[in-house]
Amino acid sequence: MTPQLTPSDLEAAPSDAEGARATVHRVPIVGADNAVVGYGITITMAPDAVPPATSRPVRDDVLHSQYLGLDLPSLVADRDVFLPAVGGMVDGFVPSPPPGSHLVLDLPHGFELREDAARRSDALRGLGVQLNLQAFAATPKQVELLPHLDYVTVDPEVLVQPLDEVVRAAHTHGVRVLATRVHDVATQARCLVAGVDALRGGMVERSASAQELHGPKVLRPGQLQCLAALHLLHQPEVDLAEVAEVIDTDPVLTLRVLHLVNSGAFSLMARVDTVTRAVVLLGIREVTTLVAALAIDARSGAMDSLWLILARALACEALADDPAAYTVGMLSALIEQLGVPADVVLEKVGVSDVVGDAVRERSGDLGPALRAVVAHERNDLDAVADAGFEPADVSDTYLACLADALETARAVEG
Repeated sequence: MTPQLTPSDLEAAPSDAEGARATVHRVPIVGADNAVVGYGITITMAPDAVPPATSRPVRDDVLHSQYLGLDLPSLVADRDVFLPAVGGMVDGFVPSPPPGSHLVLDLPHGFELREDAARRSDALRGLGVQLNLQAFAATPKQVELLPHLDYVTVDPEVLVQPLDEVVRAAHTHGVRVLATRVHDVATQARCLVAGVDALRGGMVERSASAQELHGPKVLRPGQLQCLAALHLLHQPEVDLAEVAEVIDTDPVLTLRVLHLVNSGAFSLMARVDTVTRAVVLLGIREVTTLVAALAIDARSGAMDSLWLILARALACEALADDPAAYTVGMLSALIEQLGVPADVVLEKVGVSDVVGDAVRERSGDLGPALRAVVAHERNDLDAVADAGFEPADVSDTYLACLADALETARAVEG
C-alpha cells in the first residue's frame, strides 16, 4: 500500500509549473434534489505554457503542480472536489481537500485495465481519497473494480447498454453513479428514472431546454417583491426610503434584512430594529445581493446559486472596469437561476438600454465582458478569445471573484 505522505514527500512533487499560464474551470455536480454536492475542477494549460517539444510525462508533471497549487476552499467551499488524476496523483501525491469535504479523483480512461488497478485504488482510498471511474459501461473489468470505487461516471449519449442496467450494476456494490453531458431535460429525466445519483455540469442548457419543453416558469409573489426592490435599487438616483418601504411589505425580506445587519459580519455597537435604518447601513450593493438571494431562496442549493450569481457579477465588473457591468452579470445569472425569460425580469427591474442590450443580446459596451465570463464558465476558451479577452486573464479574474463572492454569499445566507 502507498504510505501516508509527509511534507517532504510533497516538496519532492513536480514544481515546474511556476509562472505557467492556465485556465481553471469548475462544473457543479448536482444531486437529484438539485443541491450541489461537489464541483469538478479542470485546468487547461495555455499553448505556450510549456515548450512544444516537451514530453507528455513532463507536461503531466507541470499540470500536476498546477493542481497541487489550487486554492480549493475558494473553488468548492465545503463541497466535495473532483480532480482528474494527472501526474503523480495515482501515486498518492494529491492536494488536501477543504475541511468538511472529500477529494475525489477522476481516474484515467482505461484505468480498470491496469494489472495493479485494484491495489492502486485501495492505496488511494487508504489515504482518504475517493475514486471515480470514468466512461463506465459495466464491462467485465470495470465491474471487477467496483468494490474498490466510490463513484462511476456514465455518458448516456454513447452508452450501448440500457442505462438502468448499468446503474444497477454500480449500485449493487454501493457505488454512486454520475452522468455527464446531460444537456436537455429529456436525458435528465431518463437519468433520474434509471437511478443516477447526480449530474455533472450542463445546468444552463437544461434550464433553457426546460423552458422550451414546459414553457417559462411563473414568478412567485415573493420573487415579484424582490424584482420590485431591484427596480428601485437600479435607478440612477436610489431612494433608500422607497426601497425600505418595499422590503417592509414582505415579512421574509424584512426578517432577512434585519438578520443580516445585526449579524456578526457588521459588528454594530447597537441592534438595528427598523428596515429603513438597516438599508442605510447595509448600502445599495449589500441590499441588492440580499434581494437577489431571496429571489432564489426557495431552491435547493440556493447558496451555490447565489455564489455563481455574485461571481459572474464581480467578474463582469472587473473585466469591463464599469460598475454597470456588475448589474449585467448579476441579472443574467439571476435570470438563468429563476428560469424565466429575460424580458420579464428586465422589464420589472427597469434597467437602461445599455444594460438590457448586454443581458439580452450580449451586445454594446458591456456585452463582451458578459460573453467572456459565460464562455469561461462553460470552459469554451475559443469563445472567450472571440469576446476579445485572453482566456488565462479571464480565468485569473474569475478565480479572484469566486473567493470574494463566496465570502459575501456566506454572510448573506448567514
